[in-house]
Amino acid sequence: MKIIRRKVFIITLFFVILAGLFLCSITVAASFKTLTAKDLKNKQDSGQTVFLLNPLSDLEFNEQYIPGSVNVPLHTIANTILLPDDKNTLIVTYCLGPK
Repeated sequence: MKIIRRKVFIITLFFVILAGLFLCSITVAASFKTLTAKDLKNKQDSGQTVFLLNPLSDLEFNEQYIPGSVNVPLHTIANTILLPDDKNTLIVTYCLGPK
């Protein structure tokens, strides 16, 4: 009987943690803003420093990219030295989008 209760507790705890992670991801995603191409152009034209980050593979990046953007493949972002040092720099990520 104790083994069954323990298994039920572990399974319940797993689902509670999973739900918590899901709710956290929704909260984080809601804090990001979407820019239109026009918004981005206005920011650049106004002199605001914008770091354009393309997280696709080298192959995808070479197919099509915004001039001045930096390619940092997603699997290397955590270890890259290419991100701006200034914490006030606006970082805009983009990719190929829906096909």
